[in-house]
Amino acid sequence: MNGILNRWTMVAALAAAAAWACAAEEVRLESSWLDRAGYDARTRTLTIRMKNSSDVYEFQGVPEEVFREFLAAESKGSYFASKIQNEYPTVRR
Repeated sequence: MNGILNRWTMVAALAAAAAWACAAEEVRLESSWLDRAGYDARTRTLTIRMKNSSDVYEFQGVPEEVFREFLAAESKGSYFASKIQNEYPTVRR
């Protein structure tokens, strides 16, 4: 049963990513560290809002596949730290 739920979670996350990747809206994340994320497919920009602060970061040149994997990750914070945080040019807003 757990495997089915994990697959369903991934499918739902991918569907959600596809739906708002075009609109560049933000989605609330289940994370103790990260609050919201948004993705602009046209500019390949990932926006991350941090929890417990007003910090907002834009990561430039992020492939859509990386964004989808991020949303599907069991731990958003771990995926962010290992695959995004120091891998792409960043602008703090």
